[in-house]
Amino acid sequence: MPSGTCTDIYRHLVVSIAIILTIAFTGGTVCAQDTLWHTWRNGGILAMQEGRLGDAERLFIAAMEQAEKFGADDVRVSETANDLAVVYATTGRSVEAELLFQRALVIAEHTMGADHPGVGTISQNLGILYTTLQRYHDAEPLLKHALEINLKRFGADHTRTALTLKTLSSFYAAQGQLAEAEHLIHKSLAILEARQVKRDDPQWTATMEIFAAILRHTNREREAREVEQRLQAGEIVYQ
Repeated sequence: MPSGTCTDIYRHLVVSIAIILTIAFTGGTVCAQDTLWHTWRNGGILAMQEGRLGDAERLFIAAMEQAEKFGADDVRVSETANDLAVVYATTGRSVEAELLFQRALVIAEHTMGADHPGVGTISQNLGILYTTLQRYHDAEPLLKHALEINLKRFGADHTRTALTLKTLSSFYAAQGQLAEAEHLIHKSLAILEARQVKRDDPQWTATMEIFAAILRHTNREREAREVEQRLQAGEIVYQ
């Protein structure tokens, strides 16, 4: 596969991993420690969204200190470990990211169950990390498990399912399996179109850019440019 394909796909995988932060699944009585954990964590998520990765790391570390006060196997530890791993994966600290994703996954499976959406999120993040490291054998079962969870919990027409389909498309494209990649990206785009996702939504934009990359590297340069031009103009580019 041309090296340009890898560059395009890996860039989008890194963007994807920065987007996927777990939704808090904690419940019960709120105490001072819990409030402080939420404060640090929400601040970290906002910093991530604004591209302030140094601030995000600092805030997530503070959130982890609070989370661990509830016990080493508390679900808040899992969520915060995932968040901090996202920062490390985004900044190229893959060893630290892998260890934190693995810790988050073990705790999440134990506390929430193997088919919980939070488990799917962490599995997808770890699968993305392994894909960027070209550890495809390790990545594939994680990404497929994430898709299974989303299909079961949200259905075949949900945007979370579309996101995982996009990730799997990138996974296959990174290995040069462009026919399978295109099949999956079409499925992802069909969901986003049916759900009337806004054209300025980051998920829509990233999915269309991957579609363009696949077109380009299957010798359809004209079609790829048309997609990119219409995407820049905010037009509907997939029907």
